[in-house]
Amino acid sequence: MILEAFSEVMKREYRHECDTLAILHDWLGGYLERPADPFEPISQVIHAEIEMSYDGGERHFEGLSRSGKVLLKSLTSYCVSYDHWQFSRWLHNLRASDFGQIREGNA
Repeated sequence: MILEAFSEVMKREYRHECDTLAILHDWLGGYLERPADPFEPISQVIHAEIEMSYDGGERHFEGLSRSGKVLLKSLTSYCVSYDHWQFSRWLHNLRASDFGQIREGNA
């Protein structure tokens, strides 16, 4: 449920020059900066499982329980795999001649 909701956010927000972990932190922060919504299961789970703190102006997230730690690890792994998937799509669309142009352009 949580990964599915975050995947929709990632599809909507992702741009090639952006940081997927920044998208995750903004998404989690959006939930944790306001009180838990008793009618929204995702909000309830995030509030029950994850804690946000600030250190030097940076947000840090920590699992409050074992399942919260697993949830954070799963969300972080999803971000990394999304980056890899986007890179492989980009690489798949390149032709061998594109590499010659890159090399010649940098020489």
